[in-house]
Amino acid sequence: MPTLQQRVIDGPFGPIRISHDRWPSVVARVHGTGMPTVTVVPDRDHGAMNINGHRVPTTRKSRTRTAVLGDRSYELRSTSLRRAELRRNGVLIAHARGTYRSYAPGRAIPGLDAKMTWSQGIDPTDVAVGQAMVLAFGAGAPGAFLRTLLFWVDNFS
Repeated sequence: MPTLQQRVIDGPFGPIRISHDRWPSVVARVHGTGMPTVTVVPDRDHGAMNINGHRVPTTRKSRTRTAVLGDRSYELRSTSLRRAELRRNGVLIAHARGTYRSYAPGRAIPGLDAKMTWSQGIDPTDVAVGQAMVLAFGAGAPGAFLRTLLFWVDNFS
């Protein structure tokens, strides 16, 4: 039976709780006061999201992940190896900053150590979805060289 790990981080509306199982069957939950609960299956390439029990469609195009929730479209755009921007309907609502540890071989949750800086005019749903997207897909994106290197390290070490 997997051991449940928990972490509490500061959010703009109070504490955000992140609960996750350990590898290999990783499922993470993001929840906090007034926020919908978001469950994610973390993976930079094939992660999935669900909010309050309903699947949230996500797509990946180049260095951008998109999640559609009702009339809101959230985009997580990598801007460098360890940084990303979160946009809601095209408007910048947060910056995410990851760590080099997120690229370590065997790291099951890409954005577990990422820090978020939020803009004004956000609501708890923005925070829940945004934090979950960064948790699942990571903050930043490795370039082609680093992806190839990490593939070889992961598969042949």
